[in-house]
Amino acid sequence: MNLDIFLQKSSNIFAENRLLKFVVVALGIAVVINTAGLFRALNSQRVILVPPTINSKISVSGDKASDEYLKEFTRYILSLALTYNPVNARSQFSELLAVYDPAEFQSSRKELYELADKIENTKASSAFYIHAINNDSEKRRLEVTGTKKIYMVDQKAEDALKVYIIEYRFDNGKFILVRLYEKPALGEKKGA
Repeated sequence: MNLDIFLQKSSNIFAENRLLKFVVVALGIAVVINTAGLFRALNSQRVILVPPTINSKISVSGDKASDEYLKEFTRYILSLALTYNPVNARSQFSELLAVYDPAEFQSSRKELYELADKIENTKASSAFYIHAINNDSEKRRLEVTGTKKIYMVDQKAEDALKVYIIEYRFDNGKFILVRLYEKPALGEKKGA
């Protein structure tokens, strides 16, 4: 670049430097604006999924998901955790562990496999029928009310209304199960 606006060569060099500084600053501002727009676009990106078994749109956006998505995932998790028999309990629990939080994986694995051993030894079967699913998105908890039926060697051992709590979080749009536990009934002391 060679500017010949001024008579002195040094004045032309200073003018050239000012112009180049302006161009560098303008490019820097453009890069900052572009980067901010990119981050905003990535955080507001939504993926809309419509699998064949779902009649409504479900979506995951950042660390939030639609109620329909949470309800479908709740049905999936509770089906794996609470509807089982001696033949499929261990494989279902293994599949359930795939959605567990890595921090809770070891303790949950131990607990679920001990339960699988009991199920296989006692020939127990269980079915859970969901009545209601309530989402508390502030606390990231789902409260599920339903009827749990347990059979031991073809005889009904339990038929009771139960409430289960699912604590969850999202990691880059992936549903992570933090904790699944039965809500203590009124009058029962809360366990560990």
